[in-house]
Amino acid sequence: MNLLSNNIGLILLITFVMSVGITWAFIPLALKWNWVDLPNTRKVHEQATPVVGGVAIYIALSVAFLATCWLMPAWFQEFSWLWLGALLLLATGVVDDSHHLSPPLRFLLQICVCLIMIKPGGVVLSNFGTLFSSQVQDLGLLSVPVTLFAALGVINAFNMIDGMDGLSCSILIIAMSGMTAFAIHGGQFGSAWVLLLTLVSVAGFLMFNARFPWNPKARAFLGNSGSLLLGFVLAWFFILLGNGPKQVFMPMTAVWLFAVPLLDTSTLIWTRWRQGRSVFKADNYHLHHAFLRAGFSVEATWLAITGLALMLATIGVTIELSSLPGQYSFYVFMVVAFTYYFYLRHCWASQKFLGRHFIHHDFTVEERITR
Repeated sequence: MNLLSNNIGLILLITFVMSVGITWAFIPLALKWNWVDLPNTRKVHEQATPVVGGVAIYIALSVAFLATCWLMPAWFQEFSWLWLGALLLLATGVVDDSHHLSPPLRFLLQICVCLIMIKPGGVVLSNFGTLFSSQVQDLGLLSVPVTLFAALGVINAFNMIDGMDGLSCSILIIAMSGMTAFAIHGGQFGSAWVLLLTLVSVAGFLMFNARFPWNPKARAFLGNSGSLLLGFVLAWFFILLGNGPKQVFMPMTAVWLFAVPLLDTSTLIWTRWRQGRSVFKADNYHLHHAFLRAGFSVEATWLAITGLALMLATIGVTIELSSLPGQYSFYVFMVVAFTYYFYLRHCWASQKFLGRHFIHHDFTVEERITR
């Protein structure tokens, strides 16, 4: 443990560099193999873009984790099922990126992986904490189906928020930073280490996915392989650290750390259901689409939504640190959720967002949005 502690910074730096290097090496190969995401009427990019993020992140993360497990063998035993589940979802996403699996089949495969997390993995949501009263609400026989529902919700919410340069990775970094801090404070160093390795692996990929001076447009996407993989890792630690013997924060704090994807996805699903549309059919009514329709640039939209995610996470962390009961966190979040829903509903009806009229309706040509 001392050898690992003395070299944490170096290991994290090497992991970051590996992620950058693997992503950079895979981009030309993906273009050669036609392993790309093609533009269409609901997307904001205008050229075929490699979907190598999931594979690059998983390789960098696995190499770093397996190397450190030589020093801490117990960690491999603790997280072996996490690695297997992540690998299976990565493979599912790779096939989906290439051959477009049907939503029911993709959903069935996700259920199978989540059951691995629940049964052999032992990661189960046993209670909601003090969500509705001062008493802890144990789930009893409902723990498995509720855990399955929660994990699937996180995985698919993260997959759905991955629709714009840099957005999903930034939201993940915020959520994992919060969980890492709580894990360290609560003495869950194995979980903190896996979260840190995931965080820096994603940060390395972000160098090619977000818009920076050296990267005017995303050169690589996560793809379904990356979003399913990372959504699963998020779900695992939200549940593991949010209740049970390794609990380091209230279950509602996990909701705040992941607030933007949950608000965006739940609003979309409810709206699609009310309109009689398939909840699985993709569209261009996400939060980032509202920003872009109102004439905000991709860069401004990325910064604004990332800032919103950071603000909501900060509210949740503040409530957690204040030692207020979980029901207060729940009530405040419900106020935020209803405000978000009715404001977005008003925006789509009035064709106006943040004081700006919608001026863009076509996301096929990216320059048309950012000009």
